[in-house]
Amino acid sequence: MISKSSVFRFSTKFLLPIVIIVAAVFLFNYLKNSKPKAPANLVTEQVWGVASHLVELQDIAPVVTLYGAVEAAETAQLSSTVSAFVTQVDVSRGDSVTKGQKLVVLDDSELRLTLAQRKASLRDVEARINSEINSNKTNKQALVIEQQLQAINQKNFERQQQLVAQKVAPASRLEDATRALQQQQLSLLNRKNTIADHPNRIAQLQSQLTQSEIQLQFAELDLQRAHIIAPFDGRVLSVDTASGNHVRNGDKVVKLYNVQSLEVRSQIPTRYLPMMQTTDSGEGLKASIIHRGQTHRLTLDRLSAQASSSQGGIDAFFSLGGSKDIEVGRNLQVNVKLPIEPNVVALPELAIYGQNRIYRIIDQRLEAISISRIGDWTSPTGERLTLVRSAELRSGDSILTTQLPNAVTGLLVEMR
Repeated sequence: MISKSSVFRFSTKFLLPIVIIVAAVFLFNYLKNSKPKAPANLVTEQVWGVASHLVELQDIAPVVTLYGAVEAAETAQLSSTVSAFVTQVDVSRGDSVTKGQKLVVLDDSELRLTLAQRKASLRDVEARINSEINSNKTNKQALVIEQQLQAINQKNFERQQQLVAQKVAPASRLEDATRALQQQQLSLLNRKNTIADHPNRIAQLQSQLTQSEIQLQFAELDLQRAHIIAPFDGRVLSVDTASGNHVRNGDKVVKLYNVQSLEVRSQIPTRYLPMMQTTDSGEGLKASIIHRGQTHRLTLDRLSAQASSSQGGIDAFFSLGGSKDIEVGRNLQVNVKLPIEPNVVALPELAIYGQNRIYRIIDQRLEAISISRIGDWTSPTGERLTLVRSAELRSGDSILTTQLPNAVTGLLVEMR
């Protein structure tokens, strides 16, 4: 039979903990269910305050900004054409020179001696020609006399033949007459041959005269070239000699460029080529550069016949005219005015996302539109704008001009 003490110990050890746990769970649930409920938060969409630009379709001549370098189409490398010592150098690198200006002077002592020798040779040939002419006159006069002597010898020969045939004269006299006749015939033939050969001797002497005259002209040219002069108005790129140097034929002396041949070479991106080739392959398009605060007008002279394989564009050459204060090799910004483009929109640069995307605002929502860049344009108020074109744009459209980092189609905005 179980005693009361055993029942008490069992209740204390097992039942009491269970009762406590059940009571704690009940209390926790009661407290949880009886606490006041917080009101639910309403989720609202964020509105972005933005600026906008009103679209106006216009016909505008865009301006394309390019980058180019100044080059000289006409560059001269002046060299020595004679062997001589340099006695004087009158220019330095960077100097401006005028056409005909003396740049370098060479020692002309040997050249003057050569010139004197050529003149003496020419006078010698001229004297020989005069001598030949006089000799020919003398030979013609001598020919008449020898013909007369020939007639006398012929009569003497005939008379001696008759006398010998009549046995009045010895045969030796006929032999002497025959010898004299033949000698005179030989002398007459030589005289005639000398007269007949006169034109050939004159031709030879005339040829020698021509050669002497040419050599004299070369000597005079060499003497003139002892003074190296500027072939045009230009600027000196380099001086390759100094006083005291000995230069030979072909040695470089001075290099310069023609200031009237300056041009700006710039590469035209492929997307602008159709606009630049609309008339006469782009000839006559106007451009400008700003150098040292001055604006210089340019004219598109020609386009390269070869495209760049690395960059995909074509080089354009803009005539710079007589701008003498611009150095060859200087990099400049070139603003090219293109032909008028119809139905384009002038937008601030902030309106363009990436290279070809803008956002139109419709019912306070953004809508992405793809565009093509046409060029730049400065408004009458002086604002720098970008010209774009898209078939989706209409006059009166509102375009986002605030750069939003999270701009996407459908974003809620508020124009301010």
